Amino acid sequence: MTMTVLLLSLLACGEPEPVVVAAPPPPAAPAVAPQVARAIELGQAVRAQPTDTTGALASKGGSRAELEGLLYEIAADPALTDAYVAAMR
Repeated sequence: MTMTVLLLSLLACGEPEPVVVAAPPPPAAPAVAPQVARAIELGQAVRAQPTDTTGALASKGGSRAELEGLLYEIAADPALTDAYVAAMR
C-alpha cells in the first residue's frame, strides 16, 4: 500500500517543467568618439573606392583635408587611435 501511494503521488506530480532562462543581452558596444566615427566613415568610403579617393570622400560630404585633420587628431590620443585601428581592421 505504501509503495502504491508513493508511486501514485510520483505519477500525479509528473516531471517538473523545465525552467527557461533567457540569455543575457549582449554587452552594448562601446561608444565611439564622434571624430573616430567620422574618420571611420570616410576611411571606409576610401577603402571602397581606392582609385577615386576624392570622389569617395565627396560622396560622404568630406574632403582630404578633413580626413587628414581627423587622423592627426586621432593619432594624438592613444585611446582614439586604438578605437580607430580596431574598427578599420
